[in-house]
Amino acid sequence: MTQHRKKLAGNFISLSLVQGLSILFPLITFPYLLRVLGVEGFGIFTLIQTFIMYFDLLVSFGFGLTATQQVSTHATDTHKLKQIIAAVYFIKIILFVFSVLVFLSCSIFIPYLRENILLVLISPLYLLGNLLFPDWYFQGIQKMRNITIVAFISKIISLLLIILLVKNRTHITYAVLSMSVGNLIAGLIGFFIMARAIAFKIEMPQKGFVVSMFKESGYVFTSIILAPLYSSLNIFILQAFTNPMMVGYYAIAEKVSSAVAMFTSIANRTFYPHLTQLYNSSIEAYKKNIGSVIKLFLAGFLVFALIQFFAADEIVRLLAGRKSTEDLSYAVDILKIMSIGLFCSPYASFFFQVMVIQGQKKRAARNILITVIVNLFTACFFAYFYSGKGMAINYCLVIFVVGGLNYISFRQGLKAIETNK
Repeated sequence: MTQHRKKLAGNFISLSLVQGLSILFPLITFPYLLRVLGVEGFGIFTLIQTFIMYFDLLVSFGFGLTATQQVSTHATDTHKLKQIIAAVYFIKIILFVFSVLVFLSCSIFIPYLRENILLVLISPLYLLGNLLFPDWYFQGIQKMRNITIVAFISKIISLLLIILLVKNRTHITYAVLSMSVGNLIAGLIGFFIMARAIAFKIEMPQKGFVVSMFKESGYVFTSIILAPLYSSLNIFILQAFTNPMMVGYYAIAEKVSSAVAMFTSIANRTFYPHLTQLYNSSIEAYKKNIGSVIKLFLAGFLVFALIQFFAADEIVRLLAGRKSTEDLSYAVDILKIMSIGLFCSPYASFFFQVMVIQGQKKRAARNILITVIVNLFTACFFAYFYSGKGMAINYCLVIFVVGGLNYISFRQGLKAIETNK
């Protein structure tokens, strides 16, 4: 195995472990918190976490792609790296302050938040941890192992604090504090690892470079914010045209497909910095590696899709519980239909990422917007005439649309680059 393949394999394993921790940690902590805090207390805890996650998207601002690309391109230029890091943190600090102010303002108008103002004041510690943690830097230099180690430390600290501090229903504050402190410690550790590696010192970044980074990330951020609209909105559309039972059937199948599709995110984060470096060094090597990744996706997700299709009944029964007496055959049918979309699911996000590499960020945002608009019409049509199965067909259709748009844009961008060179 060549050196770069070993690195890619190691990065894939590291990111898979991080994703595994992200799945395993809630499976351990949430049942415990639900039992100790009670349904109402757990509901308040979840509400606070949900608000913070939305603000985290704002503070992250698409740097997982744009900053990673910049770091990967200039991985051997320490001076340039320091400029990139300074610009990213400058923007993230401004967005962090804005997010906290908005969050505090929300607590004035939302009863749940107003009644739990202490939780509102503690929660930004979680956000601060994500601000500090330079996952985009570690991805750019292709050292995902650091992400895995720090994520593991963070989860262990949070878990221990939850077990030690959260003892009864009045300890909601300790629950939020435990999650926030673990995340903050992870951010501090990651920041100091990065700062030590390149002798980084806090300094004022160049105004022009900050503006450039903000604009580039703005298009990616817009795409990231818009993307959930053609998936999460469909649940509400289905509810409007059918009934809660049908929504339940669809939700079961959608959760399964989403869980399997997480491998798309892991693979894309693994290949992204490597493809960025190839793009800047050799277009031919870049094209060749894209072809290899497409073939890998083709083989891997064909297997996933076939497993999901033929094991749909077993998967649904396992989730519902073997002793369940409910008729879940409709959910099984929906999951089988979604297998077609699962087969094509990696290409939408993959071609989105290579468009970012090729400087087509504005085009990528436009493709997502077109998909959202198309979905509003097709989701209503299929939900009205074909109920849950129709929404599953729409799920596949939307994946085809965004994947097709991104592929066409990618090919056009690559052709323009080859012509210019």
